[in-house]
Amino acid sequence: MNSKTNRSVAGAIFAGLLLLGVLLACGASDETDKANKLVNEGNAAIEEGKKYVADGEEKKNKMVQTPIAQLADARTLAREAVRSYDQAEQKAKEAAGKFDEASKLKVSDKFKEYLSVKVKEYNKRAELIEALKGTPQALIDSENRASFISHANEANQKAERLSKEADDLEAQADKLQKDNPDSIKKS
Repeated sequence: MNSKTNRSVAGAIFAGLLLLGVLLACGASDETDKANKLVNEGNAAIEEGKKYVADGEEKKNKMVQTPIAQLADARTLAREAVRSYDQAEQKAKEAAGKFDEASKLKVSDKFKEYLSVKVKEYNKRAELIEALKGTPQALIDSENRASFISHANEANQKAERLSKEADDLEAQADKLQKDNPDSIKKS
């Protein structure tokens, strides 16, 4: 072969490799935009869930302050609080699901790690909300004051432990975001 043929064969091979590289790059494209959209949807669920938690807490506080002579009213408030907590729990699970879905996309390893921690955090927060529901549920289920106090105290202790665990996960995610601002955008 002459040098001109060698150059055109080498050029064709190079062009073929370049095309293959472009196709592979397209196939392995980054899905960060899609992941960010899911994170935004998860954050919207979180904001909605916070409203339900606040409503549940308000109703639980009114329930606790209701005089024992008005037990029927207190139980009505308890049922309303449980409904609010149920809605909040669903929103926490929805957020965890969005973060989980985003973590399965083609994104940077640090972003995946961050999303995995957020999944754990919001699954833990769903458990926390379930525990918060324990106090009004105790009033609904209890036959006497001692039984209510015992069950409410158990629920409160569990909620405190779960709150700390969720806050620790949040701190871990915040640190990942702070340490990797180029990979994990603050939302």
